[in-house]
Amino acid sequence: MATQLKLDPELQARVERAREQASERGELLDGPGTPPSDGLSPTARTVLADWVASGEYDRAVAEIVMDDPDLATQ
Repeated sequence: MATQLKLDPELQARVERAREQASERGELLDGPGTPPSDGLSPTARTVLADWVASGEYDRAVAEIVMDDPDLATQ
């Protein structure tokens, strides 16, 4: 599964310009917010870590991708 996205150089330039314009208009936040996991309780983090470690998470993802192969590239 590809994890490195590459934009066309022309598209990248347009995206950067759009970001600059949005920043100038005050439409962008100062930085990223807190990661979603910061809102999880220690118990929830432990449960999720155990789920991943058990291999059940990977099996669930594989099952979902079998139902919709397009999700494999997202």
